[in-house]
Amino acid sequence: MDVKLTDWIGLANSKKNDLFELIERLVLIESPSSDKASNDQLSAMTAELLQCLGAEVKIHPNQVFGNHLTADWAASRNATNEHALIVGHLDTVWPLGTLERVGYTKKNERIYGPGVLDMKAGIATTIIGLKTIQEEGLWPDRPIKILFNTDEEVGSPSSRSLVQQSAKGAAFALIMEPGQGKAGALKTERKGLAEFKISIEGKASHAGAFPEHGASAIHQLALTIIELQAMNDWDNGITVNSGLITGGSARNTIPANADAIIDVRVRTNEQAKMIESRIQNLETTIEGTKLTIEGGFHRPPMERTRELAELAEKLIKWSHKFGFELTEQSTGGGSDANLTAAMGVPSVDGMGAKGLNPHAEGENIEISAQVNRLALFMKAINSL
Repeated sequence: MDVKLTDWIGLANSKKNDLFELIERLVLIESPSSDKASNDQLSAMTAELLQCLGAEVKIHPNQVFGNHLTADWAASRNATNEHALIVGHLDTVWPLGTLERVGYTKKNERIYGPGVLDMKAGIATTIIGLKTIQEEGLWPDRPIKILFNTDEEVGSPSSRSLVQQSAKGAAFALIMEPGQGKAGALKTERKGLAEFKISIEGKASHAGAFPEHGASAIHQLALTIIELQAMNDWDNGITVNSGLITGGSARNTIPANADAIIDVRVRTNEQAKMIESRIQNLETTIEGTKLTIEGGFHRPPMERTRELAELAEKLIKWSHKFGFELTEQSTGGGSDANLTAAMGVPSVDGMGAKGLNPHAEGENIEISAQVNRLALFMKAINSL
């Protein structure tokens, strides 16, 4: 097929039955991050589909989470060595039994179901898109790699190194997460995410009889939290939230221990270094207390670099040619795009689906928009 004459929307429309059948198959396999068996089932199913497309598929066994998978297609000898990277996750936030409660339904030009937006539709779009360009003779002359992991919704603790390894040498990365907000915008900037545990050790004593013999861990933690709160700079995208606090053993005992779990989000790597340094240098002010700090940044910021902006601009221009509007936005949430971007790979996130209510009741995708996404994905793989 002549690439210049390709009707990408028409081609996508011709495959919409296949697309939505696969979306339904994927959603009907519930796959919460915590359930290894269901994720293994889904990983095996997608591996088989990719093997049918001629990919060299490798299953990466995991003891805690579901098995991750990678799929590779080589290119001709004269092709570029830089591969196209496609990243998605098979796990969802929904516990087993959610499907029985809410069902899989089509209503008012939308499809509803747990995980349909985040991100079973993006997985299906990837597979059907690659199958279609292969059948139509539109396969690009460059290597292609897919990574589907099963722990993204809990921060990719077991697949982080696999994401980074897959990103090495990539020309670009398409992250098949859902688009941002009602507009389904591409995500070209993501905040970096950190988690810290602040632990205070004090000295217990009877609160009524001998308070002077004690050193309150809770009192010191309260003072430390005030310091942490002062690190917030919302206008510049820095948030420091003391989200969980525990401490004490009895109402009449000076507390010997207190802990806080801190969520930190920043826009830039410079901010990340600054905030981490300030947290690591916290000190106690109450005599007899000791402070320890654990944790750090597990997702670096995804900054909007020139290369990333140029990649997004191409995709947006193509969408306009196809007759639908696509924009770009920043977001405070993290994804595996943070990891690929930190490897120096231009990474556009939000390619997967347009819909509403990710991680919430009534999660759905817009049917017509999904056909558009399929067209754009195929064009991107063919032409970037």
